[in-house]
Amino acid sequence: MATIHGKSGSTQYLLKGMKPINGKHFSTLAEMQHFYTHYEEILAETETTAARKQDEKILALSQEVTQLDKELQEGLTRQTVDVDKNIEELNRKITDAAGFLSRIGYRVQHGFAVALRDHHIHSPYAGLSRQLRNVRNERTNLINNRDFAIKWECNNVVNSYNFLKTNEPFLIGAYGEEVVIGSLSHLPDEYHVINDVNLRFSPAIRWKETGEYIQSCQIDHIVVGPTGIFLLETKNWKSSNLEMNADVLVHQVRRSSYALWYYTGDYYRYYERPKVLNVVISLHGVNSGRKMDKYMDIITPGQIYDYIQRQRYPALSDEIVKKFVKIVERQETCHSKY
Repeated sequence: MATIHGKSGSTQYLLKGMKPINGKHFSTLAEMQHFYTHYEEILAETETTAARKQDEKILALSQEVTQLDKELQEGLTRQTVDVDKNIEELNRKITDAAGFLSRIGYRVQHGFAVALRDHHIHSPYAGLSRQLRNVRNERTNLINNRDFAIKWECNNVVNSYNFLKTNEPFLIGAYGEEVVIGSLSHLPDEYHVINDVNLRFSPAIRWKETGEYIQSCQIDHIVVGPTGIFLLETKNWKSSNLEMNADVLVHQVRRSSYALWYYTGDYYRYYERPKVLNVVISLHGVNSGRKMDKYMDIITPGQIYDYIQRQRYPALSDEIVKKFVKIVERQETCHSKY
């Protein structure tokens, strides 16, 4: 199987915008699609789950309070007996003292013991008392904030759904890109698939063909292997959209191709840069088999494997393939000469 580098750009964008649901972060497109289609069920389940979790935490803290309070009361009872026994013993010594000075000494000790009685009883359990107080405060805060915590979890669900609803085109695009990545993964081991390539230029480079300046460029997929280098743009468009936006699509792909050609320039001599084939992947199979322009084919995901395998350009060595992959994977900002 081909080596896959990175994820679908649309998938990554959506994953970054999703909120954790019940403490769990989304990690795949399939999870987001399931969430999107089962939103109301998940919202109701989240409210129930969040309420149960809060009640379980409150119950656990209540049990801890009961246990700590029991330990504290038992300890204080034992300590009270010991302290009072010591005071009684000092009082007895005052009565039994043979000399005046001895009696005075015991009286002083007795006075201190009485004055510090509460301190001597409670000081050994100061840590336990503090722990009990902290747990009680924590339980109180949980009780007071229970409804807010439940609402917070539900808001994560609502906000995530609204985010997907607003970005539905990305959801559709992510599905297409994942289908393409799945098809590309079946290529032989010698191939590499680099997803979501983002090229940046500082300052912007001038594309002489159109006169426009390019500061950044995003490419859905680049395939590198023995049969060549392929720049792939995935489109989930209907036939009418494809025809209507054909010029825009051609411009987009050629712009990306030029940016990639320029980006790799520092690593090759001018005439040694590997040739890049531009391909549009039509998820609906619209106009499959035709050319968008002289150097741009349209194929379906099901045709990708055979299309890439049958190319007749001079074979690329394993060394050339690995070098190109390493260059593109860096995705550093290219400092142009203009």
